Amino acid sequence: RYTDCTGSTDDWTHTYTIDYTQGVTAPDDTVSTVECPADAVDPGPPATVQDACGRDVVPVLVGSTEIPDPVTCEGTIEWRYRYTDCTGSTDDWTHTYTIEYEDFTMPDDASMAVQCPDDVYEPTPPTVYDNCNVLIVPTGPVVVTTPDPIICIGTVTYTWNYEDCEGNDHDWVFTFNVQDTIDPEIINLPVVADLCNDAFPSELFADWIDNCAAGGTGLSSGAPVVTDFECYQEALYTFYVEDDCGNSDTETVTVTRYYDQYDNCNTAYGLLEGSETCFSDGGFLQWGWTNYIVTEGIYTMDLWAGAAHCDTNNGALVGTVTVTYEAGMVDVLYQLTSGYVMSQGHVYIGCEPYPEDDAGNPTVAPGQYNFNFGSLDYAYSYSLEDVEMNGPFYIIAHARTCEETCRCSTSADDGGTQYSDADPINCLPSVVEIDENQVEWSLDFRTHPVPFNNDLFVSYNFDYDTNVDIQIFDMKGLLVKHVSSEYTSGTNGVTKVDLAGTMNQVLFVKVMTKYGVGMKKVVSSNYIKKN
Repeated sequence: RYTDCTGSTDDWTHTYTIDYTQGVTAPDDTVSTVECPADAVDPGPPATVQDACGRDVVPVLVGSTEIPDPVTCEGTIEWRYRYTDCTGSTDDWTHTYTIEYEDFTMPDDASMAVQCPDDVYEPTPPTVYDNCNVLIVPTGPVVVTTPDPIICIGTVTYTWNYEDCEGNDHDWVFTFNVQDTIDPEIINLPVVADLCNDAFPSELFADWIDNCAAGGTGLSSGAPVVTDFECYQEALYTFYVEDDCGNSDTETVTVTRYYDQYDNCNTAYGLLEGSETCFSDGGFLQWGWTNYIVTEGIYTMDLWAGAAHCDTNNGALVGTVTVTYEAGMVDVLYQLTSGYVMSQGHVYIGCEPYPEDDAGNPTVAPGQYNFNFGSLDYAYSYSLEDVEMNGPFYIIAHARTCEETCRCSTSADDGGTQYSDADPINCLPSVVEIDENQVEWSLDFRTHPVPFNNDLFVSYNFDYDTNVDIQIFDMKGLLVKHVSSEYTSGTNGVTKVDLAGTMNQVLFVKVMTKYGVGMKKVVSSNYIKKN
């Protein structure tokens, strides 16, 4: 502005026109290679750039593009960031991942030696994942038997093929090497009671079993070889068997002849002093006692014969009955006093004072007891073992005893044992509340696999909502696992029970609902039965 002395003015101007035409330039695109689609993650924004005027331009994520869409195996995944200047001009920066699958690793092939073709089973193929930790489901197995059929020696192979999404494939082979090297076994050798002047049998029979063959029954070979001794004779019977592979077994049986005589045979019952109840107090005409055992321990009952009206002054003390209740197991041992033997034995063990007959009425008839020794060969001792028990219980110990006046034979039953195969006896109340008006005492459920290995699955399907209570007991009646779950009517319920610490056992599975109770026996896959 120019101003003169009068105050008049005149202006001069210079005008800038802003014509921004430079735009913005993104950094160079980048690429990389990864093994799995999951590794192609957002690389993050690239560096901030400046426009032609030195101002910062911050990139913004546009997104990603997969080829093919979606990428499930090999392909490319492109991530894009966009730079935009003040005029709206843009330039993109991309990072492209190339997905290159690597070959996966297979476990080594496996093998097992077995004795018989029937020992071959379909093994479980290993679980294999590809390099991106995707489970590969194998195809197969292809089974090859050489020779076919196998008689004594050969191989059976099971082959599975594993292939990932790129086409990398490998076989896994399990080979059974079959060779029978085990001798057959002669079993159930005849137990012939010592004879008293009776003729020796012309032949005897015994069974034989084989690890591969069917086995059968065979005669003793030829006439017995008889040897004379003072006051008795011995006859030696020989058994021989050979299987298809040339394995063999030989066994012998000796039979002896003597005289026996027994007198004054009577019914006898065990009496646990202070814990007994006479049968007459229960309304029965017969004499005898039911005895109540509350806690674990060792108890000795006097065995009285002929003690009518439960009056021991009327009878004879002919032995003892020892009851051992330990670790949830009950053993019962009969031991006769010198000069006495027993020809029968019956034991009742239960939660009520007396067993029930077929009509459901209390009875003291020995034939209704839950353990029956059968006819004994005038034994001095005999035992019942492995009765699984939980809680207090009643016991009745019955025997048929005689005085031994002359003995020429050895009792085949003396010192014998009957092992209980009965279901566990539980005299404690259930841990869940059961509707007694609608209860089902043989609840249906399924356990698998059979046998189990570490994990046991219990499957069930009910037509009512309920809490499902599962208890696992060992052979001693001890609780080893307790699992509970809620169940909705009509669904397929499955409960997994971790039994990894209970291998090499027989276990009992008890399932309880509000309307039912059921129990089954299960065996671990490596269980070895003890002789």
